Amino acid sequence: MEYNDFCALFTKTGISDAMADQKITTIYNGTGVNATLNSVYYPGDNCNLPNRQVTHTGGSDGDYIRVPDCSGSQWYATHHILLQAVDQSWTFSFWSNDQQNGLLFWNSSDAYSDYYPIANSDSASNGSLAITKDPAGALTVVWSPF
Repeated sequence: MEYNDFCALFTKTGISDAMADQKITTIYNGTGVNATLNSVYYPGDNCNLPNRQVTHTGGSDGDYIRVPDCSGSQWYATHHILLQAVDQSWTFSFWSNDQQNGLLFWNSSDAYSDYYPIANSDSASNGSLAITKDPAGALTVVWSPF
């Protein structure tokens, strides 16, 4: 599935109050490489992310992946999700900042940073992620609430 097709699948059915405790139900990996998702806080949520496919993220309870809350670097080691290309060509980490209405942040390494917020990710508690590369090869991340 191509990125534009994936975006067309999103249907906004209403936005709940802004809050922490985001849940991811699908992830599109459009990076050109198979990847893995590893949650250090919820290891039962770990899964494979095949290239150019939408993965329905069952999570440890069978219906979603819960994004760990992380409001500072002191919590990062035990409160984040790490996505990595199987060929190690890219790494991507993300978490929810519970002190900023659950705004999701990401980084292109396995380290805490508040430099890359994911736009609109604090607008709904449920959503999907699309991870792609721009024409220059940099990772891009899009949150689509529903």
